[in-house]
Amino acid sequence: MDEKSNNEQFLTGFLIVIVILVTVIYILPTSNYSTASENLNSNRPLKAFILSAYFYPTSKSLGNNSLALVMSMNLGKWKGNYAPVDTVNDTRIVVMARNETTGTVVSTRYERITPHDNCQMVTVFATVQLLPDPVHIALISNEDSTEIKIKIPSPIKRDVVVCISPLYVTEQWQNFLLAAHTYRRFGAHFHVYFVSAVSSFFQLLYEYDIEGYITLQPWDRVLFPFVPGDIADPYQEIEFQSLAGAQTDCLLQYKESAEFVALFDLNDILIPKSASTLLEEFQHILGNQERVSFLSYTRRNHEINVFNNTEFSIGEMVDSLADRNTTKFSKSVVVTKNLNFTSMDRPYFVPEGFVSLDVVDNSIIHLEEIIWIDRNDTKDLKSHSKESNNSSFSYDALSDIETDLDDMLRTERVAQIIPDLPNFFHFYDLTNKCIQESKSNNPKRCPGPQMCGFYQHPNVNCVHVNARHKPMKTLEPITYYFATDVFYSSDIGCYAH
Repeated sequence: MDEKSNNEQFLTGFLIVIVILVTVIYILPTSNYSTASENLNSNRPLKAFILSAYFYPTSKSLGNNSLALVMSMNLGKWKGNYAPVDTVNDTRIVVMARNETTGTVVSTRYERITPHDNCQMVTVFATVQLLPDPVHIALISNEDSTEIKIKIPSPIKRDVVVCISPLYVTEQWQNFLLAAHTYRRFGAHFHVYFVSAVSSFFQLLYEYDIEGYITLQPWDRVLFPFVPGDIADPYQEIEFQSLAGAQTDCLLQYKESAEFVALFDLNDILIPKSASTLLEEFQHILGNQERVSFLSYTRRNHEINVFNNTEFSIGEMVDSLADRNTTKFSKSVVVTKNLNFTSMDRPYFVPEGFVSLDVVDNSIIHLEEIIWIDRNDTKDLKSHSKESNNSSFSYDALSDIETDLDDMLRTERVAQIIPDLPNFFHFYDLTNKCIQESKSNNPKRCPGPQMCGFYQHPNVNCVHVNARHKPMKTLEPITYYFATDVFYSSDIGCYAH
């Protein structure tokens, strides 16, 4: 018998086995399944958008040949205009995998990441162990399967990665330059999630990515084509552009290659206080404690000056730092081997037997207020020195940072971009004020920039992430959706989604 016939026989036999296994998984507990199916059909069908799908050939914490999934699902229950979901705890995620010689079907429950029901869309995590060298992985529903494209986690060894929350309608290029060069100086890789930005700022981010200073990752929106909003509303009812999903994605991406992953905003700056690098500070705080899942750093609010021209100086920014003697909720530094997912801002769930540590000897510089200064009206500007610089930056560190910045500013492409960067904020202040007021007036409303109106300026263009989204046939118990062919677009406008 020739090789082709053998392969056809193998494939036929494998498909028969798969059908039997899926039937057993879904139908064996007949009474439970029929009840779940009736409820789902009469109420809200489950929709899941795949945010991340990573396959780990080897993993110390997940196990070898593991698949990790992060999804946004329409599980939120509390609002009256949503049909109730009473059976989600019984719903299992079924995964089929095949390599060149064999196949397997396994099922698992998902773990909820979002700790509240203020939003209809809830972020979930699931992981299963499969088989080596898969050539095909699909999520199984009772009638069909949805093939998924997997990613391999970053293989590049990094000690510390700083992951920045998804940027939307962003124009804070000064914050970016300060953060990118500061974290580089203290031994961390800078990973930026991107939704949209003023066009010139996007060009700057893009060049820094090309030069290897940062990783710029497009973060596409969740979308369910032709699905009514009362079933799945990924615009009004998703928390800060799936922030928990982005932060979990970053953790999973560097889980095997980095020792620590910091989950910060663009206006968060952490300077090591007890050591010369961030890695050494984190290791010093941990000591010999093996059961710590994350470190929690308080954020101290500061104001800072920036100038409305392009003669940019990190030194002058740092010299203008002023501590407002107030604090904001903490941000987290995750010990990658001890945690698999995280909620927005900090992990709300840690594995049994693990703890978190509150850092008391250092804090994050949070740039709460950014003040534009007209250089022509400013007199006696301070210049940084060993005596005058009263910030957390040492003179030597600041000199290194400015030298590194100057090297980048002299590159041909960056030098062309700098004069076109914004000279004032079009969106920043209005958006922050809108979000804070909306939270105060309605604390149970799903939080995010969808609460704000983004007025388009005729002379301000933005670059936005876009992708192709395919309509899917409704399946039970879950219909899976995903994006393909992610790209940058300049024709959407300055919006947060």
